[in-house]
Amino acid sequence: MSHKTDATPDRLLVLDVMRGIALFGILYVNLFSFGADSIAWSSSIDQASWHFKYIFFESKFWGLYSILFGMGFFFFTQSKSSSISRSLRRFGILFVFGCFHALFFDGDILMLYAELALLMLVLFRAPIKYLIVTIFCLCMSFPIGHFIHPDRDANLQPESISQAKEWLIEDSTGDIYVSDTLSEIMDYHFQYIPEQFWADYQYPDSGFVVLGLFLVGYLLARTGVWRVDHSVCRIITRNVIIFWILGILMMVAERYLSLKTGYSAFYYSQASPWVTLLGDTIYLSGTLLLISAWFFTIQWWVEIKTQPRLLTLLAQAGQMSLTLYVIQSLIFTSIFYGYGLGYAYTLGPSHVLILALVIYIVELALAAVWLRYFKRGPLEWIWRLGIYLRFETIRRP
Repeated sequence: MSHKTDATPDRLLVLDVMRGIALFGILYVNLFSFGADSIAWSSSIDQASWHFKYIFFESKFWGLYSILFGMGFFFFTQSKSSSISRSLRRFGILFVFGCFHALFFDGDILMLYAELALLMLVLFRAPIKYLIVTIFCLCMSFPIGHFIHPDRDANLQPESISQAKEWLIEDSTGDIYVSDTLSEIMDYHFQYIPEQFWADYQYPDSGFVVLGLFLVGYLLARTGVWRVDHSVCRIITRNVIIFWILGILMMVAERYLSLKTGYSAFYYSQASPWVTLLGDTIYLSGTLLLISAWFFTIQWWVEIKTQPRLLTLLAQAGQMSLTLYVIQSLIFTSIFYGYGLGYAYTLGPSHVLILALVIYIVELALAAVWLRYFKRGPLEWIWRLGIYLRFETIRRP
């Protein structure tokens, strides 16, 4: 079956802007990996910052980026130059990039994306109705998996704020990221390569959920529903506030359930399996609603073209999002790890937000300057060379 690719400048702009914004969301959440997620940060401003992150950013931007990856998969398969061999090279090179990135930061998603993209090659030609059923099953693997395996990480949660503070102090002096050298950290990370996409099936960010979002993006592009001239897109965009309200209410309800029962989507859940199933379903629903809200809000913003200079900066970051994704990890690991500044486990949620903004501004400036002289980011350029096996200059004329 033939599908329209809709490779127009406006289409490229909106997707690039989404990638650029998703880049910040991923950065912001990743920075919490170094102690800011601890309940030891109990001040009102830190608690407000943590809940802001959890409601509006947690799972929302790797989710958005996954949808964009699925859309990109569709556009690539519909291009005249597409072939199985080029697809395999595309995902193989991405996997290599992910292996390199994972040596520095254990939150890499590139290996996972490359592995799941191979499964997309098997699934993408299926009829739409079967893909919809597959998406539902993949997304529900998280709450059902957690229901089946509720005792995960039972020994990793502090019993009180005072214990959490003790753990934070111990980590700030004795954790491998603080005390070990770069080569030792890389050796430690090497044992987790390659990514096992089927592992951690009972978590919100499992490979099965990511694959489900790949298929969501693929279907959006295949059906054209995402385009501003599509009737469904126009209806959703006009009523996007409903997605925001419902999504926020879902996330607040999940937080209330956690407070009252000890439920947790990411850690050991002290609630009963049935309450945990309810909480996970609420979390998943709220997350999907807010991903949709972000998607169609950005779509609307690009359509009305307010703040064109900012849109350009975000789009430039999106054009080299692969390069910037790796660079931002190299920046913040140098800030947190002991071989760098050694700030791991010393910054709370409010400080992390400031740090994320500073790093992101640097990235926007870097993208603007780089693309003034070069056609694409360095990793994007290497990726393209490997896919098409022909040399092209990276410098602008």
